[in-house]
Amino acid sequence: MRARLREEAHLATYLQHPRIARSLGPYEVQGVLYIVSDRVEGTSINTLITYSQMRERFLSPAFCLYVGAEVAGALHYAHTCKDENGAPLGIVHRDLNPARIFLEPEGGVILTDFARARSLLPGRVATTLPRPHGDVFYCSPEALLCEETDPRSDLFSLGLVLLELATWRHLYSTATVRPDDLEEALTEKVKGKVLDAAITAMEADLPDHAEDCILRAATFTREEVDELTQPLVHPLRAIVRRLIQRDPEDRYQSASGVEADLRAGLASLGAPYEAKEALDEVQISLTGASMSRNVLGPTNESQLPPDMVTEADIIAERGGTT
Repeated sequence: MRARLREEAHLATYLQHPRIARSLGPYEVQGVLYIVSDRVEGTSINTLITYSQMRERFLSPAFCLYVGAEVAGALHYAHTCKDENGAPLGIVHRDLNPARIFLEPEGGVILTDFARARSLLPGRVATTLPRPHGDVFYCSPEALLCEETDPRSDLFSLGLVLLELATWRHLYSTATVRPDDLEEALTEKVKGKVLDAAITAMEADLPDHAEDCILRAATFTREEVDELTQPLVHPLRAIVRRLIQRDPEDRYQSASGVEADLRAGLASLGAPYEAKEALDEVQISLTGASMSRNVLGPTNESQLPPDMVTEADIIAERGGTT
């Protein structure tokens, strides 16, 4: 654990980007090693999704394109980071989900928590058990099936976030399918992979729903992706559809490509849309509030409507971690 904390702190020294929350350390007090992270003010995308469902109002395609472009820019920086000798660090976030993305009080977007990141830091602590990391609802198929991951795995996770943000739908949902039917659709080769992944998930003490996610990751089809993305407008639909392909070769190959298409899509809408517009949209359409810049300040339960679930509630329900 101490070695991993030191590795996390070392990796954080390279992640100096305006859209990535900083971490400092490690510090040691009375034998306890710890890391200090920026206190990110604002509201997580997780909470905004829940709030939009409560209000029964979708956030606009422009908002989704804006958030996606900002996150893709942060990912591109992380994925292409090099050490002081110019050697690639090979960073993969591995826990990209709505709880890790925040809308700041001024409308900026912040990506947080690289604690589970994979890297090529010299002397790094290798994972002893190949398994998914982070919230399994947002893991790529290759991560869930305990295969090799790379930056394209983060891009898949970003696609799932954008799909849920824009439609409230999720690729791994089992609400309309029976697990028995999914198992029958598996070939013998894939069935072996699913079984091995399920055993690994159990040994790693992953949440019970990890098995369902593994099964969905192994069985979803292009037709399902097309159907799930059907409600999205162009160009958001084409971007998300490409992000959430099962085969990494069929996805975008870099976060820079994703960012470029998202920004081009945003520009094609014809009206400027940046931090101010994102903040105004959230305040007006979701909170019913005025233009006051205080609405998206630090969130605590006392500031929320009585019937609004908290981010901790959402994470607990999904079986994720804070």
